Amino acid sequence: MLRFARFLLAPLLLLAIALLVLALTSRPATVPEVLADLGERPLVIAHRGGKGLWPENTLFAFERAVALGVDMLEMDLHLSQDAELVVIHDDTLERTTNGRGPVAHYSLAELQALDAGYHWTADGGQSYPYRGQGTRIASLREVLEQFPLIPKVVEIKVPDVGMEALLCETLASYDQLDRVLVGSFHERSLKRFRELCPEVATSAGPVSVRLLLALNWLGLSDLLSPSYPVLQIPPQHSGLTLATPRLLRNAQARGLHVQLWTINEQPDMRRLLEMGANGLITDYPDRALQLLGRSTQLGALEPR
Repeated sequence: MLRFARFLLAPLLLLAIALLVLALTSRPATVPEVLADLGERPLVIAHRGGKGLWPENTLFAFERAVALGVDMLEMDLHLSQDAELVVIHDDTLERTTNGRGPVAHYSLAELQALDAGYHWTADGGQSYPYRGQGTRIASLREVLEQFPLIPKVVEIKVPDVGMEALLCETLASYDQLDRVLVGSFHERSLKRFRELCPEVATSAGPVSVRLLLALNWLGLSDLLSPSYPVLQIPPQHSGLTLATPRLLRNAQARGLHVQLWTINEQPDMRRLLEMGANGLITDYPDRALQLLGRSTQLGALEPR
């Protein structure tokens, strides 16, 4: 028995030393420039420009969301056939446009000839108020040109096609490295982008989120030195509750700005804000602004 105890003592001692070193050397994240000017108030982030209010991921949606008074615009990126970054969520065209097939099979000009408001409806298909109104797919360059100052959340949707380098070059060419937060569900894309573009803030990828959740569960969150300043998670995933007071508290203690998605109902918004959420990513930014008591320009909600 004594021999067995001695056998266990050495690895346990090494583990304790390793944990102590990690605790002494871990560093919290610092506030990135993209968030520095937004203050301490909870942020309202228009998911795809506010897709519950108008055609998603379009310049029209972004214009209206900015007029409404949101803090950040959230958008998705794909790559066109002629290597242009285009703002669209799906990898195919059917759900949001009158086109068909993969986005990657069309040039930017061909994509922009489509009607990006074709399928948008607020009444279950009884009417399509934006059909035939000239609403089209935007390029990232157009977004950067039109909204140089407003902070943007940009998601890389496709790995391994060179989007990371092109995104970094495009942001640099428009002098907006400090105006954008980049995320992706593809860990390798985030790793590649961070290597190429260390000046740009990123959010946690899937592996980082799982690590944070594990450390939080073990009570070892203080060991984390995040390579990202923002944590973007849903309140629940696969039947598990992710957003808990403890997780938010521990993530924020590591310097992380916690933004929750996709929060569309005011009771949920209120509960998560009371829990300490730093930002709400929502299809209905008007509801979040109203809940926070912030004035909105209601004219921005009217169809053109």
